[in-house]
Amino acid sequence: MKRNAHLNYNTLPMENAYNVRELGGYAARKGSVTKYHQCLRAENLTDITEGDKKFLLHYGLRAVIDLRGREETLIYPNPFRDCPEVNYINLPFITDDVLDMRAVKESGFRPEEFYINLVEYKEMTARLFRFIIDNKDGCVLFHCQAGKDRTGILAMLLLGICGVSKEDILANYQVSHTYLKEHVELRIHDGLEELAYAKPEWMEAAYGHVIEKYGSFREYYLAAGMTKKEIRKIRRKLVL
Repeated sequence: MKRNAHLNYNTLPMENAYNVRELGGYAARKGSVTKYHQCLRAENLTDITEGDKKFLLHYGLRAVIDLRGREETLIYPNPFRDCPEVNYINLPFITDDVLDMRAVKESGFRPEEFYINLVEYKEMTARLFRFIIDNKDGCVLFHCQAGKDRTGILAMLLLGICGVSKEDILANYQVSHTYLKEHVELRIHDGLEELAYAKPEWMEAAYGHVIEKYGSFREYYLAAGMTKKEIRKIRRKLVL
């Protein structure tokens, strides 16, 4: 596959991954725009080729946040876990009630509640934000298994603090289904197949929760224990 790691891609051209996407290129606060080559969102990368791996390194990848639980990381190991050029960390972004949407079987489960619970896991979101700040040089990639739920919430929180519009945040989330529907089996049956989708109303509920409870993304970050200086640092990394 012919590709140029110096270009700015919205969806990166990968040989064996389908939802590796940029957080760059969005209109942001004060007339600015989010930077390319700083933050990528993705699905499980276990099966990427050596060519994919080299391409990401040339693209600027220097840190990886694995949002999955320990069992998931053992079954589907991240190819950058032992890569000397990459700072890899496993920070499980899960809740006490639901470890992974793929495991959901109860018909009363509501995805939007799961998303809100992730937002309220502020101890973990603060750790995630600080890891990104600490890796200010180079590109940080974060991912879960399918690359839409846990990954989607973190993307929403990062784009939100940059001042990206609600509409762009929802669009960034829901396009995951387009890229994944032919390639990722979420193992959901018994009438719950709709959980394979990335329905905008699910992310809209999480976005609305942040605004209604905290008033703004800045106030959410402060409630999570971030300082004003740290908020400025994360904006400096992500916004031109």
